[in-house]
Formats: sequence, structure tokens, C-alpha cells
Amino acid sequence: MKKHIPFYLSLFAAPFMAFLLLSNGNGASFIGVTGSPGDMGRTCTACHVGADLVTTYDLSLNVTTNIPQGGYVKGTTYQITITPTASSGATEFGFQITAENALASKVGVFTSTDANTWTDFLGKYLTHTFVGHEHITNWTFNWTAPATDVGDVTFYIAGVTGVENVSGGTTTIGTEMKLATYHVGGVLGINEAQLLNFSMFPNPSDGQVTLQLPSDANQAKVRIFDYLGKTLLQKSINKSNNTLDISNLTAGIYFVRIQTDSKVGTKKLIVR
Repeated sequence: MKKHIPFYLSLFAAPFMAFLLLSNGNGASFIGVTGSPGDMGRTCTACHVGADLVTTYDLSLNVTTNIPQGGYVKGTTYQITITPTASSGATEFGFQITAENALASKVGVFTSTDANTWTDFLGKYLTHTFVGHEHITNWTFNWTAPATDVGDVTFYIAGVTGVENVSGGTTTIGTEMKLATYHVGGVLGINEAQLLNFSMFPNPSDGQVTLQLPSDANQAKVRIFDYLGKTLLQKSINKSNNTLDISNLTAGIYFVRIQTDSKVGTKKLIVR
């Protein structure tokens, strides 16, 4: 009897996966294609074959949100808008977004606010619909932060653009794909919602960076991390000892988070 167990499991898994992938009813059917660590690098090329090799439209994905970049308040619902831009000729756009912590676990819940997007039944992915991919200017939706402290959060977005397939089918012609990320710090306590206002220079930098604390802060803890949330440098600073040696960091974009007893702030650091 035991040898039949995998067969029965497959019978159960088939309708479950069909529901998971097709529950939107009127839009892109695949989830888990944002290129995130949790998605194991899978992207829109699952449907748009070769889209990662096309550069015809110079696609970019711009993220605007009312989530403080220094962190989020547990259980709070925020608004996110993704605006795709491309050169002339592109007529259709699509995207998918997910949110993960440093352990690549899905965090928070996405909610559609109009007919242009849909979510999987757990709310861990949000994707364009057929209605929301033609001549779209932006997608706006909600994300509710987790009720517990899950650390820093990175949003992973995969976007595509191309020309409508007038000969039939639902996939655009000559599709171009672009990946993007948006990072926010960890949990903000209710009394910490005011961000720490600090200065950082030079930025971009290629060796050292100086952090200037506000007048009401004498010392603070500093952490530099990458877009995956991995901590690369930690140090305590004060007004007289406020220079960091970043010569060991490779060229790229990082985040500097400074925390005092009552406030926290995060800024983007570019290393050349």
C-alpha cells in the first residue's frame, strides 16, 4: 500500500497547484517569479522566454511608498505604487512583487485595491491582471506589515514590457524584463516612528564615510547591510568617533542604519 502514497499525493497536489496558479482568473498565472532569494532566482522568463536578454525599451521600475525607509510599524497597512517607464514603442507592461526578510521568508500581506492587480490566496505575491497590463501608467496596492518583528524587509519586483501580440495569445512580442528591489529597515516601535536625522558624507564614497549625528544624540549604533539584509559592518559611534572604514566593501549600493536609544534612521550609501 505504501508504494501508492506518492501517486495519491500527486492527485492532491495537482488541483492545489492549479488553484494556486490560476486563482486570479483573469491575469498572469505564475507566482514565484520575482527573482528573489525565496523564489530561488526564478523570473518572468518562465512565461516570457528570453525577456532577460532584450534591452529594446530601456525599462525601469520606480517604487514610491509611505513606508518609512527606516522601518515599519507592526501590523500597519501601507500603500505602494510601482511606475514602469520605457522608451517609445512599448505598449504593454506587467509585474510581480513579493516581500522577504533576511532569511528569504515571505513577510507581510499584499492586498489588491483595484482590477489592475491580483494576489495569491496567501497574499504573499501581487501581480498584474490582463486588465492591468495594457497601456498602464502605474499600479497601486497595499501591503500590511507583519504583526511580529521579522527584521529588515526587501521588496523584490520583476517587470516586463513589450508590444501586444495582435496575432493571438496573451504574451507580448519581444518582451524586455527588468528586476528591482526596495529595502526598508526593521520594526519601528510606536515611540520610534520619528526618523533619526543624520548626515553622511562623502556619498558616493570609495574608502571612508563620516556620519554626523544630530545635536540631541551623543552616541549611536551603526549597521551597514546589503539589499538582502546581510549585515556587513557594525560599530558604535559618537560625535568624536564617527568615521567608518568601508574600503573592504565592493562597489555597489548599501544601506546605513543608525539607531539611538529613541530614534532610528536609514540612508542609502553608494560605494564606488
